[in-house]
Amino acid sequence: MTQKIIVLIRSNPKKTHRASEGIRIALGLASGEHAVEVILADQAPLLLTPDLHEYVDGEITEKFLSTLKEFVPIFYVEEKSAEGVDLGDSDYETAILSADEIAAKIAAADRFAVF
Repeated sequence: MTQKIIVLIRSNPKKTHRASEGIRIALGLASGEHAVEVILADQAPLLLTPDLHEYVDGEITEKFLSTLKEFVPIFYVEEKSAEGVDLGDSDYETAILSADEIAAKIAAADRFAVF
């Protein structure tokens, strides 16, 4: 049975491995039968920048992300978080969501995980 799963990542990839772990878990879930959406908030949009290799677990996260985009074509970014990050050079398609839109996505999901 396909379930809709939201993976909300809000950890700072400059300071903790949790952001990378969220991407890894999203990849594992998306490679199965689940419909997975990834939402990046706070400092997590840094995961989509060219400087990713400089962050905690950055090299492995780059590998996870390149595979994940085959299963999750759009990464959702919280509106306020997008203001502080230059996603213009990103290799990933993004869509900006307001806090209310994020809340609606989480409410409509069967499951969600927060990293």
